[in-house]
Parts: sequence; structure tokens; C-alpha cells
Amino acid sequence: MNLWPQLFQMLPVAQSVDSQSSKTGADTIIPAGTIGSTPTDSTITMVEWGWPEDPLTWAILLAAGVAITAYVVWLYRRDTTETGLATRIWLTALRLAMFAGLLLIWLNPQERTQESMTRPSRVAIIVDRSLSMRHPAIDASANISASAESEPKATPTQPAVDSTATRSELVKKLLADSPMLEALRQQHEVSVFMFDSTLQGPVVTLPVKPSVTESNASANANTAEATDDKSATPVAWDEILAPKGLETRLGESLSDAVRQLAGRTLSGMLVISDGSNNAGIDLDAARDRALSQKVKLITLGVGGTEPPRNVQVADLQAPTDVQVGDPFDVVAFVTAQGLTGQKVLVELVSSTTEDPAETIVASQEMVVSGDNLPMEAKFPLKAGKTGSTRYTIRAQPVVAQQEINIEDNRQSLTINALDKPTRVLLVAGGPMRDYQFVRNLLFRHKGIDVDVLLQTSATGTSQESDNLLTAFPTTREELYSYDVMIAFDPDWRLIPPESIDLLYDWVFQEAGGLIVIAGDVNTLQVAAVSASTAEQSALGKQLMKLQELYPVILNSYLSDLRFDQEHSQPWPLAFTPEGEAASFLQLTDEATSSQARWKEFAGFYKCYPTSGPKAGATVYSRFSDPRSESAILMASQFFGQGRTFYLGSGEMWRLRSVDDEDYDRFWIKTIREFSQGRLKRGNRRGLLMPETRKIALGQTARIRARLLDAQFQPLSAPSVPLQLIDPSGRPVVPPRSLVADPNRPGEFVGDFRASLAGVYKLSVEIPQSSELLQEEVSVALPKLEDENIRQNVVGLKNLAEGTGGAYFNLNDLNLSAAKTVAVNESGIDRIAALLPNRSEQILIDQRLKTLWDREWVLFVLVGLISAEWLTRKLIKLA
Repeated sequence: MNLWPQLFQMLPVAQSVDSQSSKTGADTIIPAGTIGSTPTDSTITMVEWGWPEDPLTWAILLAAGVAITAYVVWLYRRDTTETGLATRIWLTALRLAMFAGLLLIWLNPQERTQESMTRPSRVAIIVDRSLSMRHPAIDASANISASAESEPKATPTQPAVDSTATRSELVKKLLADSPMLEALRQQHEVSVFMFDSTLQGPVVTLPVKPSVTESNASANANTAEATDDKSATPVAWDEILAPKGLETRLGESLSDAVRQLAGRTLSGMLVISDGSNNAGIDLDAARDRALSQKVKLITLGVGGTEPPRNVQVADLQAPTDVQVGDPFDVVAFVTAQGLTGQKVLVELVSSTTEDPAETIVASQEMVVSGDNLPMEAKFPLKAGKTGSTRYTIRAQPVVAQQEINIEDNRQSLTINALDKPTRVLLVAGGPMRDYQFVRNLLFRHKGIDVDVLLQTSATGTSQESDNLLTAFPTTREELYSYDVMIAFDPDWRLIPPESIDLLYDWVFQEAGGLIVIAGDVNTLQVAAVSASTAEQSALGKQLMKLQELYPVILNSYLSDLRFDQEHSQPWPLAFTPEGEAASFLQLTDEATSSQARWKEFAGFYKCYPTSGPKAGATVYSRFSDPRSESAILMASQFFGQGRTFYLGSGEMWRLRSVDDEDYDRFWIKTIREFSQGRLKRGNRRGLLMPETRKIALGQTARIRARLLDAQFQPLSAPSVPLQLIDPSGRPVVPPRSLVADPNRPGEFVGDFRASLAGVYKLSVEIPQSSELLQEEVSVALPKLEDENIRQNVVGLKNLAEGTGGAYFNLNDLNLSAAKTVAVNESGIDRIAALLPNRSEQILIDQRLKTLWDREWVLFVLVGLISAEWLTRKLIKLA
């Protein structure tokens, strides 16, 4: 075989057969209509030749063939004039046979073996899994009429529709109990996807159901046995279809599904949803993508189409802490749909730990003036005794109605009654605006006692306060009487070192709350102290110790302070996710409306520069001025048993431009938040502190605990168990625990994700003690999925229009009777008829074998040449 390369050098270049073979290669598709409904795999063998493709090459080939043949005939006619006709024919045949063999090699014959395989037709089912699917599947009015009219007519084959079924339960009945999937699997591979805020899946993929006939029963026996549905693992439809999503992005999810699945074998997509689309791109954009990709959309709507009847407690406002004897209001905002002109009863009930039974405190009747118009119900109360009381607002129609959602008919909150006012120490380095507004606010507040130390005031200066101080407290008795200290850019040099030691211990050991506001004048004193300079003076050592109380690393570089920089415009607050979830930073009692209120605030002009947060600190907001390199505006940290809060600007007074009440609420809630350690220090060995006490469903609540051992030293343990009871009263599994914080001895942190709406009860047992630390976290349902709970029939119809699909209403399909309805008469058969079989049979190259590349071909050619040479020698030709 080594002679072939040399032989090829004497031959013309052979034409490639790639272009010819590609016509029957791996991409060759035989239309599904030519192979039957259940095509079988087979093997095909064919011989390919490298014939010329263009006329010019054919002409050259034929001309060369004629010329060579004529030349050979002429040559041997001349050379064999004396030998006879037989010799002439013999030599001519040998020479022509050799050229014929070379032509055969040039044509490059190959044997191609291909396997015929079937690419199945596909159908994608896209199912809505957002929280709106927890609502009833049919209209309340339809429930009443159906039960009144159709119940006497119900038969075993056609039972009445379950009036209590939710939308997800009806979808489960369609997929698990009806013949829908079996009908589609006769011709298609079925993939089930879920969507809410994103597209997930496929969560279930079901292959084409094999069709076994008498002619191929033996050939397909093993396949049929392997794919028998009885032996397959049951699909956990309850878990898959459980409503979870906080928003519905139908347009975006459907667009993603079209992008992922579009192709020749996709017969269509079946979209099962109530048509809600409250986030992401609109439905028209998804339909346009389906049209461009030629994807058929069939929409199956679920949910009532009539205006729903529903009463909802939209909002609940009340203080979290009140003083015993002080009046306060519990204000509820109630909305209703489909009940215009009817009366709604709003009740306020209360319960305590000692008496968990709910007691009606007061009630009101209100007339609904229109759909979704808020009605305010105010209940004036007065704190009678210390302790925690749980108040619940209940709302329901006076005349009993079947509502589409009863989960939103009540809201609860806990109010703590304290037997002593919150004591605040207000220290200021100068009479800055924020100091003056906060001083006046606290002095007027009945539940707060405020003492003031203005370091720049002269003797005899009058300040609105319960007690005007001339010096910082120097004894434990004086300092430890306060619950929280607010420091407006104080001159720490004027505070004796021993008082700074007292302040440090008051926060760390006595659960004091410290709020520090940075300023342009004195904050640099604390920031500029380093470990080397601290050794030079006692004050430096104390200021170094004071730095530990700050939850941020203050910047000491004068170049970064930018005092000479122009500040001509305000910059809005850039809240972190922790800041958006922090309850004490909410200007309203609902997170979404609070974020909208903060967006109305123009912001601050300046913020003190920082180099980052301390380890374990929580950053709530950053300064959005790009020149500040994201300076921290608000942050807090747990420091021992206490907490410290940092505000990087003294311009919070600008919040009054939005609303005076917003400013007052910010400071009162912040003071309440950071005075809790002192107000709840009944147990000196522990403190349980959720970072926020009100979150939305699906969010994560972060928990922190400070624990001491029997010797009142920081507890040393890798973790402590956290007992967590969900709103249904059952322990959360698997059990949770709080893990030791490596940066803070005696502190433990953990979190949990809220999967149910209501109140989670938290408790941690103090080691070597039978006492429990207890707290609560309220989980609210997001209102996005409840704003419009009617089925969007128009949107679902528009989705299917023009794509070749159609709209169906799931409520119109009698799923229980579908198995008995004649073919092409049930809704399921009509859906299946819109999804034709688009399977494809493809040819896959398995082997390509060159036929001329054999030893005997070489021997034949050499033999022909040798026979011609020997004959010429024998007859003595030149």
C-alpha cells in the first residue's frame, strides 16, 4: 500500500465527495408524514461516487476519456499492423482497462452506512406557580349557582365542580387525574415547566408513549415493558404545583421558554395561567417572539372571570411600644371588591400570653362606597398594664358572602406596654439643626424623658429638656439611668476618659443604645487616632477605645473629607436590602409604601467619608454621591449586649420637607429600636434580637442573640438551638440553630426563610438555666399577587391569536367526565387536535468506507501494466 502515494502523484486530483455526501448526511431529515405515527429506527447502506457536479467538468472528463481512448486505439493500430487483429485488441484492452481503473480511483467510490433515527415531536406545558394560584378556581357567584342548580343533576360520570378548589388544585386535577397528558403523549414528548418570577424546568419530562401493534409487538415488547407507567415513579404534583412566587412574570417567562425550546419538532406550548402579569415585559412582547419563531401558543385560563367579592385588611398602623397610661390608636385601612353599597364589620380583638383566647375590644360597621377604596377604622385605646398584647383586626361582610380570598381578612401586631418612659441622653458638640429638632421632638413626647448636654452653651442657657446638664455623667448611677444616648458630633475631648470607660461598659455590659451622628467639626478627632498616637496620651487611648463603638471605619484622610468641595445638590439615599427590610427605617407600616416615601426624599448634600463597615456590622444605606466612593450613611452593630447606630450626616432635618411626621417617626422608631436592650433587660444573661420584626413572605429574617454563662462571661459554645414555631403552631423542620459569631464572643447569629404568612415565634433557652428568651417576627403576604385576581381572559386570548393556537377556559373542562366524552368532542381532544405530530426521522452517519483502497486493486492495475509490458516483449514491440 505504500505505492499509492507515489501513484497519486501521477493522477489528476480527485474531486471531493463531501458536497455530495452532505446531501444524505447527519442533517438529512425525512418528514414525519412519510414515516407513520410511530416510526422505527433502521440502518441504510449506500455507495457514493465523486461524479462531477458542473457541466464544464463533465465536458472535460468526457473529452479526456474520448481522447485517451482514441489515442490508445490509434497507438496500437499503428504498432500492431504486423501482428494481427487479436493482438491489437488484447493490448488495446489492457491499456484501456488500466485507464479505467485509474478513473475508478479518481471517482473515489465510498460505502456510507447511516442509521435512521426519530426525533420526537415536543409539547411544552408552562404552568403558573405564583401566589395568585392559591385563590379559588371559580367565581363566588358561580359557586353558589353551581351548588344550587347542578347538584340535583350530578351523576357519577359528571359530578359537580368543587366550589372550594383553588386554581393550583384544579391544575393538579388536569395534569394528574385527567387524560390530558396521556392524550398528548400519544404523539409527543411532554415537558412541564413552572414559572412565577422566573421560568423553571423542565420539572417533569414524559416520553412519547410507545404504540404496540400486532405487526411490531415482538420487536417493541422490551420497550413497552420498560416504559410502562405503572413502574414509573409517581410525580409529586402537590409539591411541584404549590403556589410560591411573590410576583408573576408571564411575558418574560414565556419569552424565555420560546427562546429555549423553539425548533422544527416543537408542536406548540400550552400555557396554564390566570393571565396575571404584574412584573417584567408585557404579553405582547412574548407573543411577538412566538410569532417570529413560529411557535404555536395555546392558552388555558384558570380562575374566575367575574369581578370577585373580597374584603381585605390592606394596612394596619399602631405603635410598637407605648407607656402605661398613655393613649394610642390602632388604625386599620380596609378595602373591598364587589360589595359596593354593602356593610363591612371591622372588629378589634386582643389576646395575651397569659390569655391566648381572643377578646373583642371594639367594632365598627362601614359602608363600602366603591371597589378598592380604602376605609379607615380608628380604635382609640389606652395602655392599662405592662406587658405585650396582641391586637388583631378582623373584617368581614355583615351579610355572609363567599369571598375569593379569606386569608387577607385579618392582620395582627404586638404592642408592648412599658411602665416607665424611655430615658434619652442628648449630647451635642454644637446647636446644629438636627439637634434642635430632635431635642424639641423628644421634649414634647410623653413617653420619653430627655436630658440635654450642649457642649457649646454658656452658663444660663435655656434648653427644652427635662434636665439641662453642664457636664457628661461621671458615675455609673448617673449614666446607667439612661436607655439610649444620641451624640450629635460631640467634642469627645471634653468628656473625661473615665466617662468614656463608663460609656463603653454601659453599651457592652448594660445593653445601652448609642446613636452617633457624624459631623464636619469633631468626628475627625476620633478618626485621626491611631494605635501609635494613642500611646502618647490617656485621651488618645480612650478615643481609640471609643472607635470600637462605631460600626464603621472612619476615614481620617483630610483629602477625602473634601471640605473645599462644592455641595450644590442633594443625593438620595441608596438603601441596601437590609435597609429596605429594617422595620425601624420604614416611614410607613408597609415596606413597599415606605420605599416609595423614601424616594420622595431628595437626600443629603454631604456625608462623612468612611473606609468600610466593621466586621459583623449591618449597612442600611450608602451615600449615592459618586465622588464619595459609596460612603456609608447608616449602619449598626451589636456590641456586647447593646447596639450602636451610625448616621453619617447631620442633615436628617431635610426629611421634614417631605412630611414632618416622617421625620418624627424616623427618630422615635430609631430611639425605640436601639433602646430595646435596656428596656428588655429583665434577664441579664441574654438578649434575643431579630434584625427586623416584620418581613414579607419569602424574605429571610436574620436573628442575633447575646448570651452569658453562669459567671456572666460571654458564653463559649459553637452554637445554640433556636426554637422556631411557624404561624400554624408547628415547629419548623429541620430544627434551626444560632452559630457563634467568630468576631464577637458570646454572640450567635442565624436566619430562617419565611414560607408562611403570619407570626413566627422564636425562643432560645439560656444555657444552665430554665429561662427562655422569646421574640416574634411577623410575616406579611405581598399584595402584588392580590391586586387583581380576575382571570385575564383578554390577555390570554391575545397571546394565542395569530400563532395558530387558541384560548380555552379550564373551568369549562369537565375533567372528571373527560374520559367518557367521545373523541374530538371534549376540550382535551380539541387541545390535542391543535398540536400535530412534528416528529422527524434523521439519518446519522455511522461509518464511511472507501471501496477502492484495497490490495487487490493495486494488484489488478500492476497486473494490467505487467501483462501489457510482457505482451509487447513477446511480440517484440518497442
